[in-house]
Amino acid sequence: MKQSQIRYIVGIVAIFMVMGSLYCCVEPFTPQIKKYSELLVVDGALTDELGNQVVTVSRTSNYGDAEFLPENGCTVTVLDDDGNIYPYTGKGDGKYEAEFREGELKYGRAYMLRVISNSGDVYESDYQALKPAPKIDSVTAQYETKATAENPRGQKGYQFLVNTSDPTNNTHYYRWSVEETWEYHAPYEVMFMWDGALHFFSFPDDRSTCWKTLDVPGIFTATTRDMSEDILTNVKLSFVSTESDRLKWRYSLLVREYSLSAEAYEFWNGLEKQTQKTGSLYETQPYMIQGNITCVSNPNQVVLGFFSVSGVSMKRIFVGPAPDPVVEMICNLDDITPRNPIESYPASSFPVYLQGTPLPNGQYQMAASERRCFDCLARGGTNVRPDFWQ
Repeated sequence: MKQSQIRYIVGIVAIFMVMGSLYCCVEPFTPQIKKYSELLVVDGALTDELGNQVVTVSRTSNYGDAEFLPENGCTVTVLDDDGNIYPYTGKGDGKYEAEFREGELKYGRAYMLRVISNSGDVYESDYQALKPAPKIDSVTAQYETKATAENPRGQKGYQFLVNTSDPTNNTHYYRWSVEETWEYHAPYEVMFMWDGALHFFSFPDDRSTCWKTLDVPGIFTATTRDMSEDILTNVKLSFVSTESDRLKWRYSLLVREYSLSAEAYEFWNGLEKQTQKTGSLYETQPYMIQGNITCVSNPNQVVLGFFSVSGVSMKRIFVGPAPDPVVEMICNLDDITPRNPIESYPASSFPVYLQGTPLPNGQYQMAASERRCFDCLARGGTNVRPDFWQ
């Protein structure tokens, strides 16, 4: 064996020995964190929209337990600086609702939240003034390739952006939330159904086309406090890629714009930085974000959350279909043959939906697939066309 080969083998062995020793030295560390368990968390906002408004009350779970712990049975009210009190009704799962009617929410008036927990502790927010949100100038979409940590070569899709301005130069602090709706289709048409016996079958309504609406995760904030004009241009919102079938047919984004106080902006901007802008070597370290809710019956008690009061304006945009192929739902067909008879399907799979292709002998070549491949409702959407759909 050549000397160079010997050195190569020795080097490889040395590397594996070092890696093995490093592996042996690494021990899992599970911190014992009790200080921040079972803290009250209040998530609520009051806007100038009429109808039901929601406040959610919960408790923090233990470290390592990704669990939502609703706090039911609380007394929740909103008070304004004119002495009016608006009670909220518990709806379960930690949610409390109140319906606001015409004339009850007024610009310039200040509102606060009060929560009395099951233990009798009283939690209050500070007062927040309600001010209108300026109209959104436009929402645009740019089709581009975006690199991600999971896909450094980039994903193709639409980057959404918002443009807004306040001619009165009175807003300065902004937050946006986005809601997506997309059209999708069931690729196959059902002709037969097997439930222990074979039937000709069709759904009582159209299950070929559906629409699904979801809140898009993410926090989007911006400020003009250091600018000469209250104008924001091309603020990035969400990105939707071709890695799902959302862009196969038609896709819509509803953008809600909120006018914030300086304190509310600092809270939401801090959350945005910690949840969406981490991972870089030079990012700031996570820290406790101070909300505007305190326990007035026990000032030393830590409370999480923020109660914000803001005006809202909205704008919707449509895009699609995407100019490139999208990743579609996999719908494999299982051909029914003498070696794979329909009788082989167990009762636990009933009902089995099948498509049928007519044969010259008057029979049908049948093939089965998952219910979602025949019934678009099985994917959680609705087959009622939204009123706003274009």
